Amino acid sequence: MRFKISFLLVSFAFVSSVPGQSAASEAIANPLTQISSDLSKISKSVQTLSDRMKSFVDKFENAPGASMTEKQQRLIVGLQILASAEGILAARQKYQIELVEKQGTTRTRLAQVERDVTPHSIDRSVAFEGTTKTEEFRDNRRSALVSERASLQALLTQINSSLADANDSVREAQQLVIRLRRLYIPQIEREISDQ
Repeated sequence: MRFKISFLLVSFAFVSSVPGQSAASEAIANPLTQISSDLSKISKSVQTLSDRMKSFVDKFENAPGASMTEKQQRLIVGLQILASAEGILAARQKYQIELVEKQGTTRTRLAQVERDVTPHSIDRSVAFEGTTKTEEFRDNRRSALVSERASLQALLTQINSSLADANDSVREAQQLVIRLRRLYIPQIEREISDQ
């Protein structure tokens, strides 16, 4: 039975470590895609670990004559908390990446609108319209672009605020995971070496 606990603890330590970059992953041109991919892998790994841990604990509780020490029970609870914290961290990092991507697309669209709202660009866009009401069309185009610019600026302000909150949230989750790893990983290693 101790062998099963040792095997579980070793497998958790292996699964919880962040995977290194391979040559194929370095070839990906977009770093946000790379990060998102890594976070998805970590999230799946944490979920798998949680499922395995729950299955192990359920099997161990139902085994006749088997009992865990209080220290082992605390370690299992701690590992569950660590796995949960790592899952939360992965979800927050994914949200942060999504906000950065949205911020980039909004900035790009805002820059395009800024170029389109210039008098020269409006005149150029009106030149190919077959209308006798050129001045009215210019005014409509300008007001639509000004309205879109205001909307994009408000959206960008909201995204920046959400991104600042997400950065703080990720930082807090990272600190929690680091504290939990420092607390439980050495205990796991001691438990393994004692057996």
